[in-house]
Amino acid sequence: MIIFVPCYQLPLTMKLTLRILVTYLVLTLLFMGASVTVFSIPGNAIEDHVRQSVQQVTEDGKMFTVHVGPVEPFKVGTFSDCLILGIAYCSDTDHPLQSAMSDKFFILDGSPEVAALQMIDQPDNPLLQPVIYSRYWHGNQVVIKPLLYFTTVHGIRVINCVLLAVLLLLLLAMMWRRVGHADSLIVTLSLAAVMTPSVPMSLNYVPTFYIALLSSLAILCWKPVTANRNCVVISFFVIGALTTYFDLLTTPMVALVVPLIVYMLYKKPNETWRTVIMLSLAWLAGYALLWATKWVLTALITGHAALEDAMGAVTQRTVGHGEQDYMMWCLKTTFMALVAVIFTITALIALFGKSWQTLRRYSWLLLVAMASFVWTFVLLEHTWHHPHFTWRTYVVLAIGVMLFMRYALDVKRPLTLFKKTKTTSKEPTL
Repeated sequence: MIIFVPCYQLPLTMKLTLRILVTYLVLTLLFMGASVTVFSIPGNAIEDHVRQSVQQVTEDGKMFTVHVGPVEPFKVGTFSDCLILGIAYCSDTDHPLQSAMSDKFFILDGSPEVAALQMIDQPDNPLLQPVIYSRYWHGNQVVIKPLLYFTTVHGIRVINCVLLAVLLLLLLAMMWRRVGHADSLIVTLSLAAVMTPSVPMSLNYVPTFYIALLSSLAILCWKPVTANRNCVVISFFVIGALTTYFDLLTTPMVALVVPLIVYMLYKKPNETWRTVIMLSLAWLAGYALLWATKWVLTALITGHAALEDAMGAVTQRTVGHGEQDYMMWCLKTTFMALVAVIFTITALIALFGKSWQTLRRYSWLLLVAMASFVWTFVLLEHTWHHPHFTWRTYVVLAIGVMLFMRYALDVKRPLTLFKKTKTTSKEPTL
């Protein structure tokens, strides 16, 4: 005998599971629908702007080439931007579903940059063969391709600069009112420091920062997002899904940790560690589930071995392929950096730490700060293979540690050790 129970009477975990399932199905349909729609835009409508954009990207790629050791921290993402423009150029409007799932682009001599230049000079070059790049959703096309109908990369960069500046100022204002002055300055100035100047200039770098800023503003301004525990879990599930849809594995931790910190500072839940872990797992579920869904859909719709391709990439980006010496160097370097951070924090706590209760209360900030190292250890090869943009992941470390120092450390305490004690002396009587 089957008894139907109204949804509101179901246990909380069952309601949450059903909501996550419905959210997952809706997001999958939305992602597919949005991708198919933009891949239906005729190629000749954007062809001229794509060609101009390729020229602009390759010429501007020499900007901001300051070296900090082996890293070029302000490098513009010429490689990935040419790849994105190539996908926009190669879309097959006669078969938008297959095109949206396969995401073909031109490559020549192992480089989309070389192919992009050939795309301008010799579009009929027989060596230009499109290859499938279906590991990602490439949701950035939903924004970039319509913009290419009206403008070029230079116009998109101006839009990015204006919008990111406005969003940062809005976040500063809202956190200033609802969280605190010092906290708002730490978060927004840290983001501004790593975004300037090349994030707005690169098509591939901006998605995670847009997601982080918009989701943080939604948490502060839109009550349904944080109405109850289930709503918050669903919200972070959606944030993770949006990250996997728009991002090409640049700085996903920014899209998780920034809104997570904003939520924790704003709502101040009692069970801090449990809340951080719960929302992080919700984000990870949305991120991983929607990503795996893209692989399955690509395999079913196009017949391409998307799962095998994805698993090969996962192996490459985590443990490398036959690069033991290099991977060991990456592991040692990351471990030494982690030890240095832990030693510094421990020393600061020993010198400046407040009561144990205060340290325990704000220890969750160190937990979220360490997310940058967790991500690095998981994607070790990827992090060190692309340090010119993956270094921005460590902004979450900086934000977490600085906020922890603000709340849990008393910088005035060591000064008391050096205060002179007052002594009195009497002249001897004769």
